[in-house]
Amino acid sequence: MPDQSETTADAPLKPDLLPAWIAACLGDGFQPPAGAFPLDAAAAEGILPWLAYRLYDSGALDSLPAEQRDELRDALRRWSLMHLDCEGELERLMESASQAGLHFLAFKGHSVSRTLYPNPACRPTSDFDLLINPRQLEPAKAWLSALGYEPVDPFAGTLWLGAQSWSRTIDGTVRFHVDVHWDYTSRMYFRRRLGFEEIWDASLEVPCGETSLRVPCKVDNLLIACVHLAAFDPGIPVRLIWLLDIYLLMAALDEAELAFLLERAEKAHAIEACLVFGEMAAELGPEGSIEPVLDALRGLASERQARAYYRTLRWRALDLGAYWVRLPVKEKLEFFGDLVRWIRVRD
Repeated sequence: MPDQSETTADAPLKPDLLPAWIAACLGDGFQPPAGAFPLDAAAAEGILPWLAYRLYDSGALDSLPAEQRDELRDALRRWSLMHLDCEGELERLMESASQAGLHFLAFKGHSVSRTLYPNPACRPTSDFDLLINPRQLEPAKAWLSALGYEPVDPFAGTLWLGAQSWSRTIDGTVRFHVDVHWDYTSRMYFRRRLGFEEIWDASLEVPCGETSLRVPCKVDNLLIACVHLAAFDPGIPVRLIWLLDIYLLMAALDEAELAFLLERAEKAHAIEACLVFGEMAAELGPEGSIEPVLDALRGLASERQARAYYRTLRWRALDLGAYWVRLPVKEKLEFFGDLVRWIRVRD
């Protein structure tokens, strides 16, 4: 099957020490490896919070040099405060959405952090990704406006991207970003294959301050994580934080969830994406640790479908065509209206 080398061709080389620390954290019975803790490399890859927490939780933090030990303790405090700040804003969003009769799922970073990591602060994220019912798009925009958010680009084509970015400014500084999604991906090849209701029906409820938050189940989180990476343009590096999400999700699946993953990924035409990024993630941990999941995906992987997807990476007209055929006639006409408005605004 074709590989995903285009997506990772320009990824920075990982320092030799970092893989050993990651593998130690993923193995049974955490034992810090020999050599200095790769603080800068871990920060660049987005996994410093997770590594720092594992060191703290295991008691191994005291084995580090005093300077690094103090730096990691300070960082843990900062990430915890950031998480509390985000928690308060999410709680505000949830409570007001409930009053407005709106339904949304928090997905991507804020979902995996609450269901997969030992502490949500281990998996910081820079924005809120909210998946809403497409039928509630206009009420959702009014809801965000009432909460003090403004669209970053009010003319983003609704049929083109399936997402719109909003920000909230407090005392002259942008404090929070919300990406409103009405499809779980903005990449046209994958759009309109898995509906909001399907993801909602399998979703979970997790605590969020004094209220609760709906998030996708493990299987949908995994599918979303892989499609998120597969949707990148060629040449964009794959950061280890994304591969760590995929590794932990695959390692957490039981037999029933694995069967559900195969069903979901086949429907979403994402078997190959899950396999490509699962094989990359497998390199993080002990050999064979997520092999049962990868073997099951290999059994369904298709050379033909993989080639079709990679063609859409290189030819955006084909990418548009893969989406266009799934639109009903009314939305085909609206699509051109979106395009004309988008061009006029930018002329």
